[in-house]
Amino acid sequence: MIEKILDKNNIAYKVIDGEGNTTIIKINGKLHMLYIHNKGNQFQVERDFFEYIDGNSIPYVILCEDDNTHVLYYLKLNKKANWVKSCFDTCDKDVIYLGKQVLNSKVTETDLIKELKKY
Repeated sequence: MIEKILDKNNIAYKVIDGEGNTTIIKINGKLHMLYIHNKGNQFQVERDFFEYIDGNSIPYVILCEDDNTHVLYYLKLNKKANWVKSCFDTCDKDVIYLGKQVLNSKVTETDLIKELKKY
């Protein structure tokens, strides 16, 4: 779980909301993280969770974790325009799969911590 990683590395955070395998976490009061974990490497994001992080003024990222292998996938998204936002804008689905973009975004725990400490 991401909370263990954040605690171990002394990164301040607050859990905002969560349901099932998805949690919204505020990092250092300056970044929203949509954390999604799943058994396997197929991840989906719900419209409600995405609209919450996209509707706030602070930047956001998506972190996915495969519960079987503990591989992390880190998606840093542009707030104004990004592929997740355009997927939701062009369809009426309540859930979308994140697909290949996630699989091409593996990150080590060390690199993740370096990235999060920037905020």
